[in-house]
Amino acid sequence: MNVLTAVLLTYNHEKTIARAFDSILDQKTNFDFDIYVLEDCSTDRTADICEEYKEKYPHKIRLFLNEKNLGVLQNFKQGILNVKSKYFAFLEGDDYWCDSEKLQKQVDLLEQNPDCVICTHKTLYKDIVNNKEWIEPDGKKYKTREKYTMKDKIKVHASSRIYRNVIDFKNVPHFMLLDTDMLSLYLTRGDMVFLDKVMSVYNITGAGYWSGKSIKQRRLINIKQRYAANKYLNFALDCRYYNRSSFLKALKFIFGAKTGWFLYYHIKIIRLHLKYLFKDNPEDIKED
Repeated sequence: MNVLTAVLLTYNHEKTIARAFDSILDQKTNFDFDIYVLEDCSTDRTADICEEYKEKYPHKIRLFLNEKNLGVLQNFKQGILNVKSKYFAFLEGDDYWCDSEKLQKQVDLLEQNPDCVICTHKTLYKDIVNNKEWIEPDGKKYKTREKYTMKDKIKVHASSRIYRNVIDFKNVPHFMLLDTDMLSLYLTRGDMVFLDKVMSVYNITGAGYWSGKSIKQRRLINIKQRYAANKYLNFALDCRYYNRSSFLKALKFIFGAKTGWFLYYHIKIIRLHLKYLFKDNPEDIKED
């Protein structure tokens, strides 16, 4: 059995999927790894390109062609339920890895730190729409090989993560597989080790699952997702969500975490709908 599975999630990525493929195939490792391609009924040439790579690397690539569009979360869950390797990594078809030793370095660290369930690193964010670039996590706060726990607020992109395959996802709701919540779920199982190096690139194109949605949709999804994740984790990690909201802190202080979040969620939803109903410019609406 291979040590690692690289999970490539794709939908309508005909212009970028080849670069994503090449960044995985360029990885230099002393272990074998597979590539699972989760193609979600693209309406462009993405599936054809995936077929071409499959034909070129038949023993390396396993191609999953969905019969109908599942959406990013259901597609991802279906894919990782097939993963049997010790570790798995994740990449979307419009992003790519920019260091050929990424997988080797991260697996080495996880092997050296058996109490850690995730290894991550820095990511270059490229905002294609607004022509901006930045690196996260930024600054000198996070150092290589330090361990981070659920109490830390470190922000690491999904393309930077290698997961130890220690969770049975069969009964995990699909909403827990979304970026921040997947990280929270794993941090209930162990610690995270971090590499102070940029080894992946996240392209913000305005057409992805998140960046392609309107501001109102993003904010509604945000609060609904955070409340659902908190309930699933029995509010054990509620400090990771909206920790700067004085209103939420007050509700939690008076009513406790469970009731406080219940009230905050419903009040927040109502306020957001009212704000967008009477506000001409959604950009002017500030988060609490």
